[in-house]
Amino acid sequence: MSQRSHRWIGLHNAIFYLLFVVVIGLLGFFGREFKFAADWTYGSRNSLSTPTQTLLKTLDQSLKFIAYIPDNPALQTQVKDLVAKYQRVKSDTTLEFVNPDLDPTRAQQDGIEHSGQLAIHLGERSEVMDSASEQTIGNAIQRMSRGGERLVVFLEGHGERQPLSGESNGMSQLVENLQRSGFVVQPHHLVRTQSIPQNASFVVIAAPQQDFLSGEVAVLQTYLEQGGNLLWLQDPGGLKGLEPLEELLGVQIHDGTVIDANEQLQALLGINHPAVVPVVDYGRSAIVKNLVGKQTLFPFATMVARDQQVGAKDDTLAWQADEFLYTLPASWLESSGVLEGAVKFDEGSADQPGPVPIGVSLVRSLDEKEQRVVVIGDSDFMLNSFIGLGTNLDLASNVFNWLSADDNLMEVPVIRAPDTQLNLSETAGAVLGTFFLFVLPLSLLLAGVWIWWRRRRR
Repeated sequence: MSQRSHRWIGLHNAIFYLLFVVVIGLLGFFGREFKFAADWTYGSRNSLSTPTQTLLKTLDQSLKFIAYIPDNPALQTQVKDLVAKYQRVKSDTTLEFVNPDLDPTRAQQDGIEHSGQLAIHLGERSEVMDSASEQTIGNAIQRMSRGGERLVVFLEGHGERQPLSGESNGMSQLVENLQRSGFVVQPHHLVRTQSIPQNASFVVIAAPQQDFLSGEVAVLQTYLEQGGNLLWLQDPGGLKGLEPLEELLGVQIHDGTVIDANEQLQALLGINHPAVVPVVDYGRSAIVKNLVGKQTLFPFATMVARDQQVGAKDDTLAWQADEFLYTLPASWLESSGVLEGAVKFDEGSADQPGPVPIGVSLVRSLDEKEQRVVVIGDSDFMLNSFIGLGTNLDLASNVFNWLSADDNLMEVPVIRAPDTQLNLSETAGAVLGTFFLFVLPLSLLLAGVWIWWRRRRR
């Protein structure tokens, strides 16, 4: 090789090392300025669930976490990793560490009672957390995003469903979920007060079994005429004196029970009664926007529809109505009251063919305010014994959020990672139970006897 060739090789090597250093420097620069994170765990356990991400994206105020913990680098790193999940979704989320022992005044201002608590600020509102789980933080953000608690009044005194009861025919499971997200549920007897609380977000009539007094109905009529929101859950068996409300709302609640006698459908859904009907078809109401493709189950429901003669009636308020819950086409409204045996549709009777509407949402503009009413021909789907079926809890939560005008929270329920639960079939459960309860203890006992016998022979 000539001297010129050596110079060219040296120049090439110098350019290579220079470019190598430049590339390493650029990688370091881009690594500092731009960050990318990928969660490859099953169910994305190390990322926020989709509903929580949706909630964060709806917030129009900055989110701030203040961790009141001692100067512990390992603990601070854990908190940083936790808050980083929220910062990846909402960039204006900040984190601050405060030692409550060194700054007790600051801790007292945030309502901190002991070291290890987490204060979450959303705008001017704040809450103190003892738990840092996603569900706890998500519920706190929901409560703060509402701007205040939502009072829901459940009427009582007529055999209505009990919202605070833990029995199978109570609604305590639903109420517990609602309370965690900022609702306050209060039973209310009209005979005691003769009025509706002015700070109530809406009133709930939950399947009365006894007739309302005419004076009570007048109070409810006045409440509706003045713009109050209402949730009316009506089971089959008559309106119990609430016919004036039916007239005022322009709806028609039929007599009878909705039936679907398709045995293959019942086997598929795991139900054994024709009066437990599924709903997979929904209207255009925002209440069911996120339920498309999912099923809700309604036991012993009745038909609720928009009154076709509403335009010819003077006592009806001007509502925009949407029938938002429809049963399957093979279902029908059974008017005879016979629900056992070989039930079938009778064309010569008052039976109504499917699909049958069982829910109506009503909207009315009043003094720059939107009044909202929901009438559903069933209360059972909210009970403790049925709230866990299908997406009944999601539907009930959406109804409550919509009536309280918290539309942005209707997709918020926190979804747990799928690998936090072990779902086994009955056969697998029986095999595991037999192994751990009988096979394993017996094997250990036999092994112990065998070892004892061998040692005794020595």
